[in-house]
Formats: sequence, structure tokens, C-alpha cells
Amino acid sequence: MKGFEVIKSLKEFILESDVIVSSNGNISREVFHHLPQPQVYLRGSMGLPVSVGLGLALANPKKRILVITGDGNFLMGLGSSVTAAFYRPANLKILILDNNTYYTTGGQPTVSSALDYPKFLASFDIGYKYSKKANPDQIKDDLSKFLTSDTFAILHLNIDESKEDLTNIPWHPEEISKKIIVKIAEME
Repeated sequence: MKGFEVIKSLKEFILESDVIVSSNGNISREVFHHLPQPQVYLRGSMGLPVSVGLGLALANPKKRILVITGDGNFLMGLGSSVTAAFYRPANLKILILDNNTYYTTGGQPTVSSALDYPKFLASFDIGYKYSKKANPDQIKDDLSKFLTSDTFAILHLNIDESKEDLTNIPWHPEEISKKIIVKIAEME
């Protein structure tokens, strides 16, 4: 299954009050084009999606915060997942789309295969933690269980390399910031 197919599958599970933090590159473009707007589209901020998501989750405990990140981005900010597991905010969900490459910048290999995700996630004292191959026959069930879990949750999905030909996000980072602040305030 391809990353953009997983992102498209999320559409039926996303609530208007949800805040999505998407990692820079293809993932943010796919979230921008396929899921409700506005969201937090990180640009030029490699390794920060989980940290930003954790901050939003702690500051907004009544909102579901979904972080969508790639393996390269996740690995660059690996320590933030440990911090998130320490605080365990029940409203924080982390989806890792792992294609073993830095696909946005040309497909260079990541070191994702060096991490045993099932063992790594098992070391966290959290309620929902799975690592598996993304499967079109199972994806809706996987996403439903992941997003409706009443605990801090991490879902690591191995995906196929792929990229849609999508335009860049037309908003400047300051505009993205202003739009998400308004969204969060309106949902209070």
C-alpha cells in the first residue's frame, strides 16, 4: 500500500476538531490535498512532527492530535517519541509511514531497517502500539482502532515507495500558523 493511499483512507476517520501535524515534504502535500484544511503542515522542520504534536496534545487535551510522519523524519526526532511515551497524552496519535527512504528528496535510503519497530514500541508502556505492513484489506480497521484508542497510540506502517504529483502548499509557514491558531480557538 502507498503512503498517499493510507492518507486518503484517513479521511473518513478525521473529525472537524482534529488537528493533524504532518511532516515536511510529500506527506504534508498529501495531507493538504486529501484531508480537511487547515492543519499543521511542517515545512523545513525535519525531526519535529512528534515534538510539535506532543506540545499541541498537552496544550489542548480535549482535541485529538494526529501526527503523520515518515520514517526519516521520525528517526531524526526519535527522542521525542520517548518523551511522548513518558507523558502518554491519550489524545496524541502518531502514524509513521515507513518506506525506508527519504522519498521527497530523491529516494535515498533511511536507516529505518536498523530499528526493530515491534521491540522498540513494545518498550513503551502505552496502550496501543503496532508495527505492520499496510494492507488495503485491513487499513480501515487498523486506522479505526488506532484513532479511537483511548490511550496514547503509535501505529508504524511499512508502505511502498510512491509519490503523487501534487503542487506545493501555497501558504507561507506564518499563514499556516495563523490558520491553525484560529481553527483551535474556534473549536474551544
